[in-house]
Amino acid sequence: MNTELVGRDYKILPEVTSTNTAVKELNQEQELPEGFCLLSDYQTSGRGQYGKQWDSEPGQNLLMSLLLRPVFLSASESYRLTMSVCLALHDLGLELGFDSYIKWPNDWFYGEQKIAGVLAESSLRGSRMENCIVGIGINVRQKKFPHPLATSLSTIIGQELEVQDVFEKLAVHLDNRYQQLRFGQYQGQHREFESILYGRDQWVPVLRDGQKLHLRCEGVNPGGELKVSWQDGRQETLQHQSVRFVF
Repeated sequence: MNTELVGRDYKILPEVTSTNTAVKELNQEQELPEGFCLLSDYQTSGRGQYGKQWDSEPGQNLLMSLLLRPVFLSASESYRLTMSVCLALHDLGLELGFDSYIKWPNDWFYGEQKIAGVLAESSLRGSRMENCIVGIGINVRQKKFPHPLATSLSTIIGQELEVQDVFEKLAVHLDNRYQQLRFGQYQGQHREFESILYGRDQWVPVLRDGQKLHLRCEGVNPGGELKVSWQDGRQETLQHQSVRFVF
């Protein structure tokens, strides 16, 4: 694979509980190289953000985890890695011929439908990041979903894609974005990420404590909190799970 780190060493398993858990266990048995990727046809206990379940038909989607060692980032900057991965997903969409956006904090959307999610789980050494396992689940070939707000790459572009081909394309984009991060291109990536953020420069509905409100996304900080404006003129920085976007 034509990359510096990502995907130069990878393994495919037919079934795992979750790819993040499997990478963690493999790395405990023997230290894996940075950039190692684990792919699986099926997860029996796939997880999304905040422990939500990730459902996927066997063999139809890209279910993978990537091991990185972003020791150049402090714990307070951990969200920079998620931003970088989300930019790689956006890059993949552009390569396939469509524009897309990121719904804070880590969902890849086309129109009002979700294509993919990211789950980054990190360990720290002091105040610095050490190992980070980045789980990525992309709907590639699946046509029917239990949730109406979901779609797949093949549906979007009207062409059947192979999961392996999508992995190889994504690995290149992940590698490019991670190299940018390693060489300190924080501000450029930060601006790019904010430009593709759902709700940027427009009022969008959310639910907060059971009440429907409208906010405008102004940006994010390096720790992942969302900076918003409310229609009554207030400005606020939101923690994860403090609001839910509605479509």
